[in-house]
Amino acid sequence: MTVSVFGIRHHGPGSARSLRAALEGWRPDAVLVEGPPEGATVLPLAAREDMRPPVALLVYMPAEPAKAAFWPFAAFSPEWQAIAWGLAHGAEVRFVDLATSAWLGAGGPSDGAGGPARRALRSPDPLGWLAEAAGYGDPERWWDDMVEHHRDGPGPFEAVAEAMSAVREGEVPGVDPHEARREAAMRQGVRAAQREGFERIAVVCGAWHVPAVADTRGGATADAALLRGLPRTKVAATWVPWTYGRLSWASGYGAGVASPGWYHHLFTAPDRVVDRWLVKVAGLLREEDLDASSGSVIDAVRLADTLAALRGRPLAGLAEVTDAARAVLGNGYDAPMALVSERLVVGDVLGEVPDDTPMVPLAQDVARLQKRLRLRPEAFARELDLDLRRPVDLGRSHLLRRLALLGVEWGEETEAEGKAGTFHEVWYLQWQPELTVALVEASMWGTTVEAAAEARARDRAASATRLADLTVLAEECLLADLPGGVAAAMDGLARRAAVD
Repeated sequence: MTVSVFGIRHHGPGSARSLRAALEGWRPDAVLVEGPPEGATVLPLAAREDMRPPVALLVYMPAEPAKAAFWPFAAFSPEWQAIAWGLAHGAEVRFVDLATSAWLGAGGPSDGAGGPARRALRSPDPLGWLAEAAGYGDPERWWDDMVEHHRDGPGPFEAVAEAMSAVREGEVPGVDPHEARREAAMRQGVRAAQREGFERIAVVCGAWHVPAVADTRGGATADAALLRGLPRTKVAATWVPWTYGRLSWASGYGAGVASPGWYHHLFTAPDRVVDRWLVKVAGLLREEDLDASSGSVIDAVRLADTLAALRGRPLAGLAEVTDAARAVLGNGYDAPMALVSERLVVGDVLGEVPDDTPMVPLAQDVARLQKRLRLRPEAFARELDLDLRRPVDLGRSHLLRRLALLGVEWGEETEAEGKAGTFHEVWYLQWQPELTVALVEASMWGTTVEAAAEARARDRAASATRLADLTVLAEECLLADLPGGVAAAMDGLARRAAVD
């Protein structure tokens, strides 16, 4: 019976590639992944062809849907590759982190984006110390050079484990109580797999946790005591589409990466990474009617390689290809690079989940209406010009307004400049993953969009204390085609007007 612990960086393409190769070579019969055990009920969906990352595992409290946590995964996330490999090869696949029900109800650790805490790599900062020891001023650059740009040869897992062991044995402040419970839960998960007789157990967790998770000899009693008496709250789990924008640091996601689109490219490009990337850059610039010749691409590739050599990097990284693209393809201007950053470096990818993924009835009705009205959710903001004389556009307007009444702000109406008549509406649409939670919250009002919006309107009419609030509500219901809501608002107006 053998246990191998693979220390990875969340959303690291080099880690994902090396991990996939290690699993293929070792072929474990059990794969234990750092993640919420409540996800077991929906884990098999990850093997489906119609599940396309980026996606996120959502765990929430049905009684208080606003209390929710996300675990995002991209195709280049090592955890996703471990799950996909295990399910494809018949291995036992489990999540072994601390149960979400133990901390979610108490408003437990959060990363600012609704997801689980990833504080171990922030304080203390082992990457910073290791990078400084290697002569790097930037820990991210050090990790990229050592791990994420790794393409051939043996994986870095032994070196990562040794480095983290040395750091944890040094002058490191004690692990905070939440992190200690997480590591105890992971060790208990490993022991459970051992008791069940699995011969080759692969454990995939954040690099910082490797020394603690690998040490399962003894300590079972102490771990059980550490986990005893934790609160238990009823939770539900499902998969939701995610975006690369929400996977980035800029979104506030604590375990995010600065450049999801670039990392996706690093993971998927079979060879000539720099060449293929700068071809993408040139293609994007051409789509925007900017000059980007084949000769300029060749010059940019040469410049990126030269910059990497001058900076002592094994491979041109994002900084080098961006500098080269700005100098050659962008003629030294920042504006084209802002477009490249938005569309390629971060990326505009929105994942997909299977149609039969567990959803609350209200969310199912929204998905049905989106298909019928040909109004697909998309990651980037886009303008939607509606002609209300057309039945399909009128239906789209009603859907967007009804969702707004429910607090699901998918679209924002703006002025229809230069349009004659009152039958034009212009909306800006952008689907954010958090709207999934908003739909769960709104499900208390009904099982369909129309019924829920009307019930919410009636509730607002009953609780309104000002005439102004009722007149606004009446207009919202008129435009959303909710006659019951209009009637409730008018009744409220009559009552308030009589005593105003």
